[in-house]
Amino acid sequence: MREKIRGMVLAALNMKGEPKDIALAFSVGVFIAFFPILGTHTALAFALAWAFRISPAITLGASFVNNPWTIIPIYLGSLYFGAFITNTEIGGVAHEVNDYLHNPKWEVFLRLAKDIGVPFVAGCLILGTVFAVIAYFIVLRMVRVYRARKGNTAPGAQ
Repeated sequence: MREKIRGMVLAALNMKGEPKDIALAFSVGVFIAFFPILGTHTALAFALAWAFRISPAITLGASFVNNPWTIIPIYLGSLYFGAFITNTEIGGVAHEVNDYLHNPKWEVFLRLAKDIGVPFVAGCLILGTVFAVIAYFIVLRMVRVYRARKGNTAPGAQ
C-alpha cells in the first residue's frame, strides 16, 4: 500500500503543468472530500476540474481523502465544529435520530435537519475550505521543491 501511495504522489509531482495548477487541483479535491453529500464526490471532482480547467485525475484522487477510514473523523469533526460555530447543542440528537429511524415523520425529519443539518453543512464547508487552502500551499511547495531537485526549475518559479 505504501508503494502505491508513493507512486501516486510521484505521478502527481511529475505531471506536466504549472505547480499552481497542480496545487489547485489537489486543493479542490480536498474541499470536495469535505462536501457533506455522499455520492456526489466523483461528479463534483470532474465538474470542478472541468470548470477550473485543472487535472481531473489529481482532483479526483485528492477527493479520496474522504474514504472508509477517514469518513467518520471528517464528518464528526465537521459536525462538532459546525455545532460550535453555530452555537448549536447536539447532545440529545441521538435519541431523536433513533426515534426517527423507528417512526419516520416529516416533522421529526425537519427538526433533525435543523438541529444537525445546519451545523454539519456549515462545519463541512468551513473545514473543507480551511484544509483546501492549507493543502494548496503544501502541494505548491512540494511540487516546486521536487522539480527544483530534479533540475526542472528553481524553487520559487511558477
